[in-house]
Amino acid sequence: MDKIKGYIERFFKGKGMNDDYDMLVSEWKTLVTEARQQAKTADIIDVTFNFGYAKGYRAALAEMKKGGAVSCR
Repeated sequence: MDKIKGYIERFFKGKGMNDDYDMLVSEWKTLVTEARQQAKTADIIDVTFNFGYAKGYRAALAEMKKGGAVSCR
């Protein structure tokens, strides 16, 4: 887990995150609720990763439409 957290910290260091593509509280609550109710934790991890990937992809597309450059802020 420390390796993953370090990767995330290095990625966002000096870049910042566009709040338009951050996880909403309602989305967070849904994932937490599902994780508590399901025995298949691996499925929740997979869904969470794919959700983050999709959010990032949409953020990149929005940045490219603004001016062709991809950045996190």
